[in-house]
Order: sequence, then C-alpha cells, then structure tokens
Amino acid sequence: MPRIMETLAPTHEVAVDDLPSLLNANIETISECLAAGRFTSVELVKTYLARIEEASYFKAVLQVNPDALTAAQDLDDERKQSGGRGPLHGIPILIKDNIATKDRLDVSAGSFTLLGSKPATESSLVGRLRAAGVVVLGKTNLSEWANFRGLKIRAGWSPRGGQTMGTYYPNSISDGSSSGSAVAAALGLCAAALGTETMGSIVDPAQINNVVGFKPTRGLVGTDGAIPISKRQDIIGTLTRSVKDAAFMLSNMAGRSKLDPMTWQIPFEPIPDFTAYCKGTDLQGVTIGVPRNTFTSSNCSAPIMDSFESALTTLRSAGANVVDSADFPAVDEFKKLNQQIKGIVRSSEFKRDIVDYLATLETNRNDIHSVEDIINFTKTSPAEGYPDHDIGKFLWTQAEGIDVNSEKYSRMVKQEQYYGGEGGILGTIEKYRLDVLVTPSTLGVANDLAAKMGFPVITVPLGFYPDGIPIEHDHGGMVTVAPGMP
Repeated sequence: MPRIMETLAPTHEVAVDDLPSLLNANIETISECLAAGRFTSVELVKTYLARIEEASYFKAVLQVNPDALTAAQDLDDERKQSGGRGPLHGIPILIKDNIATKDRLDVSAGSFTLLGSKPATESSLVGRLRAAGVVVLGKTNLSEWANFRGLKIRAGWSPRGGQTMGTYYPNSISDGSSSGSAVAAALGLCAAALGTETMGSIVDPAQINNVVGFKPTRGLVGTDGAIPISKRQDIIGTLTRSVKDAAFMLSNMAGRSKLDPMTWQIPFEPIPDFTAYCKGTDLQGVTIGVPRNTFTSSNCSAPIMDSFESALTTLRSAGANVVDSADFPAVDEFKKLNQQIKGIVRSSEFKRDIVDYLATLETNRNDIHSVEDIINFTKTSPAEGYPDHDIGKFLWTQAEGIDVNSEKYSRMVKQEQYYGGEGGILGTIEKYRLDVLVTPSTLGVANDLAAKMGFPVITVPLGFYPDGIPIEHDHGGMVTVAPGMP
C-alpha cells in the first residue's frame, strides 16, 4: 500500500514517512496537506492512479479519466495564484458508471448497450463537485444497469467491467450495485466515491467492504444525469472511509438543481456545512428506535447480532435513549409480498424513466430508445453474455399492467406509501417520538421501506466475522462469509 507520493520522485523535499497511507487518508488530512504544500494535486493523482493499477485485480475501476492530470495541474496553478476553493480543492474522486460527466469518460451503466452514448449535459451534482474543486479520476464498475437487468446475476458484475471482487477475503463477493465505488473507497483508490441507490445499492456494498455508505434524502441532491431505474427513488450518494468524509461531500453536493424538480423544495438556503455536526459523541437528548420486527435473529448470524447489541450498548453509554422493539405496525403484511409484486412500481417507472433519459442523449450509437430496444440489444449482442446472464428484471417491464398510468401501479404506490409511512417508518417514529432508527446492517426490510419513501440511510462499519466461523459460498462459488470479512 503506497503512501502519498511514495511511488514518485517528489518535486520538492518531503518526509514521505510522515504522509498518510492511501488506505487511511481522509479528505480533511489530504486537504490540509494540499493547502500546506506538502504535496500537489498532480502528485496526489499520480499516486492514486498507481494505486488503481496496483489493485486492478479487484476490477473496481472501469475507466480512468485521461484528463485527470490536466485537471489537477489546473487546480494546482489556481491554488498558487488565488488560493484554494475549499476543502475539496484538488481532491480526487471516482464516479459510478451510471452518472453523466462532461468529459471523455463514458456513462454506460456497465453495459455495451449505451457505450459511446452520452447526454448533452453533465449531472448537476457532478458540476457542483467540480466547482468545489474535485478531480474526477474515472468511472467505477457496478452491477449492470444498477442491478436492474437479471434475477440470477451476481451483484458487482457488468459486461464491460467483469466481476468486482470483495476486499477482505480471496474470491469474496463485493455486493452492489455500487460495487466498484465501495471497493475503491475501501482500497484507497480515491479520496471518496459516488454511487447511486434505488434500494440498497450504496449501503449493501458499503457494508460488505467496511466503508461508510450514505444515501441522502431524495430531493436534497440533484439526481439528474444518472441513468434511472426510478427517478422517484433514485439518489446519488457517497462511499467514504468515514462519516466526516461523507459530510464534506454532502456539503458540496446538496442544493437545488434546475434539472431535478424534487430539489426545488429544499427548506434551507444556503446549504449548511454538515461537517459541523461531526463533533463529539454526546447523544444526550437523542432517541433511537430498534424496529426488531423488521429483522429476525434467524436471519442474522450470531456474530452480527452480538456486534449489533454491543453497538446499542455504546449508543446508550453515549447518552442516547434507545427504545427497543420500536416495531413497524404493518411489517408482516409487507413481508408477505413477493419480489415481483414489490417490483411493480420500479418496473413501471423504469419503463417510463429510461425513455426520458434516452431522449437526452446527444449521441445514441446503438439507436436505443426504449426498454424493448435494450432487451433486443442485450439478447442479440454476444458481449452482453445472454442467456448465461439472464434478463428477468427487464422482462418484468413487459408484464401486463406495468405502466405508470395503470390501476395496478397506482394501487401499489399507495401501498408502498402506507408500508413506509403510517404502517412503517413514519408511524413508528411518531408513536415513539424517535429521532432515528437503527438495524443490524442492511438485514431486514427497513432499508427497503426507507428507499420507497426517499428517506436517508447511512451504514457504518459494525465489525468482522470472527476466526473459526465456517466459510460460506454463493451458488457460483464466491465467498459470502469468512473469518475477517465485514
């Protein structure tokens, strides 16, 4: 694991041993070092690029930005001439390959279907981050179409990038769909990474790669420029080494976008500095609910539950009022719904929203204009790996009544609002006067319901499986549980 500039010939005398390792470097430390002139953004980018090459086995990075060094040089020159823009000036980040950038990088959702096809405009959120001074290092691998292609495809696989590998055990899963972004954050391939989430796509891979995954409230950040599944649920978030790094990113991501009407209702202006809330551990006055009926001990292994109970003890010792068994009123009804029924709303919205996105393309190399075109290309292009990799979720969109104007869709939207609202998260928060809910990692249905309501979710590292635990594999032989895995 190289330290910053360790692999380079420094342009000025620097005590390399005093510089942070890329594996542990955080935004605050890197920003302070840049401001103090201990290294430059160009030197930092070169070191990250060397680290990306060193860790190529994990297939986390799909594409490197050929103009990253030029951008870094421009920011170094600007710093010399007029000072830094703020804490993100010269900070290198990676971006999931379903978020549009106005540069020479592709935006394809990991699919050859959209390779070479780009919107006319960049994601407004990426534009905000560029204005804050970030350097876009490249694009990360992901579950193809953000895991909305097949029912039997392993998370973290895309035709363009192959299988993203997990970070803590040989041949282990990475989860997804923001697989590459989570692995990149874990391995020190960037200072921070952007992912997207419709339901679990940030927090799931964050959990298994031992990083902080943060999904903001829908409407707090612009989601225009992201290849959609559901514009109502989709959100761009972060994968970072720490909560404070997520706060640095959010402070520069949040705000109204002309291209995303859901951001027009943000109740505060200007956007606050969210890092101001990352001070101390005094939780006096904070009430935390544990909705135990959203997860069961039979679905949670003993090491996870032991770590979770220990975390609750820590929260209590910090002054929090922990309300145990703050259960969701209608969770049993929700659990009875099968996967396809739960997917009716997302299938209907994908069918509509992908057409809207395709209409924004400035170039459309494969003449793709609808879900039907996507299905046809996937089935007929050998590079897409069909039928070994199925298209089960695509086919959901072709079922009867899968339409945003259908009675079936309207009924299910109302059900979702009930299960996540009065019958779930909101009902429980109001009944017990809670500030926040906690669950053991991503297990159970609480995160699903939060996604349907557009509520924020953050996952933080909880621990590791102990020595001696039996190794478990998925149906394809990749490791899912092993000693030392998160």
